[in-house]
Amino acid sequence: MITPMLDPDDVSTVVRRYQQRIAEHGTTFASLNSGSEAKQTLRHEVHASALRGETPSILEIGSGLADFYRYLKQHARACSYSGYDIVPEYVTECQRVFPEARFALRNIFFDGIDATYDTIVLSQVLNNRYQKSDNMQVMRRALELAFEHTRVSVSVDMLSTYVDFRNPDLFYYPPEDVFRMAMLIARRVVLRHDYRAFEFCIQLFHDEAEGYLR
Repeated sequence: MITPMLDPDDVSTVVRRYQQRIAEHGTTFASLNSGSEAKQTLRHEVHASALRGETPSILEIGSGLADFYRYLKQHARACSYSGYDIVPEYVTECQRVFPEARFALRNIFFDGIDATYDTIVLSQVLNNRYQKSDNMQVMRRALELAFEHTRVSVSVDMLSTYVDFRNPDLFYYPPEDVFRMAMLIARRVVLRHDYRAFEFCIQLFHDEAEGYLR
């Protein structure tokens, strides 16, 4: 058992929040509260840039409705896809829609990560402001766990402190601090703050991954 970095009460709050949206919208894109589909597609493009190889194995933590997998299928990107989520309704729906992929109800801070993958992706997962947990420490542990269980890369998007409005329910990360944390984990780090306003993506690559010259 991994020592929890994320308080169980914070987990329950997040699950309830999504279940309330599901009660209103069903297991649809609207229940994810991820902005427009165009913004979501742009995130997928950025995360896909971290993939290497002809058929990468991918784990998406906080997979929601597996829209990233849907994006990859639409763009004929071959892969082996697995998804974790903490919301049972999303896991059940994904198992129904994508029977060829693997989905599990799993919290990495309590249950760990079950295997090693080429790439691990977290999209819109760390946005909630926790009441009993330290967002920065949760984020750092998520990066560490993901990097420990990958061969190629980790790709995580977050809300940026460079904003003109703040929602009190959400947490905004200083990109510079996230970059410094990431550099303590990996030597190859990409910070993307160029693809849309108020959001950024941090990508960590293993030395052994394609494209690195010592």
